[in-house]
Amino acid sequence: METRPRVWIVDDDIGIRDALSRLLRATALEVETFASAQAFLDRFARERPRCVVLDLALPEFTGLDLLQFLHRRGEPVPVVFVSGTGDVASSVEAMKQGAIDFLEKPADPDALLAAVMRALALEAEWRRTRDRIDEAARLLERLTPREREVLDHVAQGKANKQIAADLGMSEKTVKVHRGRVMHKLGSTSVVDLVHLTERAAGLDPG
Repeated sequence: METRPRVWIVDDDIGIRDALSRLLRATALEVETFASAQAFLDRFARERPRCVVLDLALPEFTGLDLLQFLHRRGEPVPVVFVSGTGDVASSVEAMKQGAIDFLEKPADPDALLAAVMRALALEAEWRRTRDRIDEAARLLERLTPREREVLDHVAQGKANKQIAADLGMSEKTVKVHRGRVMHKLGSTSVVDLVHLTERAAGLDPG
C-alpha cells in the first residue's frame, strides 16, 4: 500500500535528476528518476506516479510528445515541466496540454515544490472523482436489465404513465420496478437517481 505520494522525475541530466530528487525527498515524497522517456514508459506500464517532473528535451522525443502520448492513452498524469531549453511557444503549448507549470532551469526550489504540491492535489481530486464514478457504476450493476430501463426513463424526467407506455408494461409494474431501483441504489429521490446515473457516465463528478 502506498504511504507517500510517488513523484517521478524524467530528465537525461543526472545532475538535475539528483538535485530534484534530493529536494523532493526532503519533503517526505517517494521519488523515482528516469534518464529517458522510454525508461519512464517501461515503468509506467506497471505502475503509476502521482506526479511527473518532466524535462522538455529528452533523447527519444520531447516531453511534450510524452505528455501527448499519455493523453492519447487516456491516462493523464499531472506534469510539471522543468526545462533548460524551453521557449515561450513551448511553455504555452505545455500549459494548453494541461501541464501544471513550466519552470526554467535552474528551477527555484520553492516554485518547484509549490507546483508539485498543486499537481498532487489535482491528482488526488482525479482519484476521488474516478472512485465516485466507479462506485456509481458498481451500484448500477445491481439492477436487472428491466430495472435499468426504468431507471433510464426516470432519469429523463418521465412520469410513470409515460414510462409504462414506452416500455409496454402497466403503470403498477413501473412503480414496482421503480421502488426496487430506489432500494437497491439507496436513493430517496429522483434527483438522487439522476445524479447517480450521470456520475456513472462521468458527467457528474460530485
